[in-house]
Amino acid sequence: MYHLKRNRTARIFICMLLVVTLILPAGLATNVANAAAKPSIQSKLTIGAGSIVGNYDYYSKDDKYSLKVANSVNKATYSFTSSNNNIVKVKVSGTTAYLTGVKAGNATITCNQKLNGKTTKVGTCTVTVKNSTVSQDYIPVVPMGTSVSKEVLEFSYRNNDATYTYVSNSKNFTMKEKLSQFDGMYFISQSFTAKAPGTYTVTVKETYNKSTRTVGKIKYTVKKATLSGDSSVDLGSSIWAFELINNYRTDVNYLFVFSDKSIVEESKSGDTIYLKGKKVGKTNVTIYENTKTPDKNKLIGTCKLTVKEVVLEDLDCDFEETELYVGDDPVELEISKDPYNAPGTITVSSSDTKVVTVGKLDEDGICLISPVGVGTATITITCGDITKTQKITVYDEEDY
Repeated sequence: MYHLKRNRTARIFICMLLVVTLILPAGLATNVANAAAKPSIQSKLTIGAGSIVGNYDYYSKDDKYSLKVANSVNKATYSFTSSNNNIVKVKVSGTTAYLTGVKAGNATITCNQKLNGKTTKVGTCTVTVKNSTVSQDYIPVVPMGTSVSKEVLEFSYRNNDATYTYVSNSKNFTMKEKLSQFDGMYFISQSFTAKAPGTYTVTVKETYNKSTRTVGKIKYTVKKATLSGDSSVDLGSSIWAFELINNYRTDVNYLFVFSDKSIVEESKSGDTIYLKGKKVGKTNVTIYENTKTPDKNKLIGTCKLTVKEVVLEDLDCDFEETELYVGDDPVELEISKDPYNAPGTITVSSSDTKVVTVGKLDEDGICLISPVGVGTATITITCGDITKTQKITVYDEEDY
């Protein structure tokens, strides 16, 4: 009897507990659940100098170094103090401490909770502040004149509250930083002005809190524009004109002169120049830099440009289905040329239009095949000397 009574009492207690859980207000239930999880902060954190988290070449001022209380308690207030304000400064907002790295070193952030007049320690976090550094995996090549770097400068722990300057070892090469803003983001780029070919060393300096330090040294190699060599273009197609030039400048114009204008024509889209193949053959292309008329003092060189006739090598035919039923919706046949710009018209036909019919081929290379009657028909695709075939079988819908 004792065991029966004890089990019955346990069941009643469990039922009462379930009822209480169901009728408790949501907030109270949450507090009960959170009671087991004590407020805490992470124990270690590494930041850079400054207050803003950054990538190599962009950042948002809203993305700040921070330390947040986990499992905070309602109605409690939290304070954060730094063991060394010369290393890390702290600004508190609610349950979050926003950190500013002052200089490289370590400081301990202590978090306390105050609730109902009682202050308790939440925890401590060792914050390591690292100075920014800059590095290169290789020496980039840049053109003569003024241009914007195409290579991202790799900073570690870049300080986005600081300013950066670039000191070259020669007056023939200068470098500076540019900051642009779009949609709340800040984008960082560097520009160069090169007056002579050569390899230059640039010292990167950071100024922060009225103090300037060297971040690192980087190198750039400057080369004059040269021809990349003879090239070719398909008949009716275009190539980017600057494919013919190595290390072309972006701050000057280029003049392209053809020995046979019937072979190639020049076209422009904004500042971009294209060379289009008009007729099969070869022409010499003489290129001048920073001049609107031929000038031997501005000559880069002469190369040969060949316009090739495109030959169709194959047809790729992709049938959505090859077995259909009467009454089915049309299915797609997708056809493409190899190469895509080969000349010739593609034709598609059915050997028996009482079995399947073929729709008109659209500009995307798709036509519709419609089942009409029971039987088998052959679809023939032809372009130039290439022919492909595929049998399509249509069944009676009663055969489902």
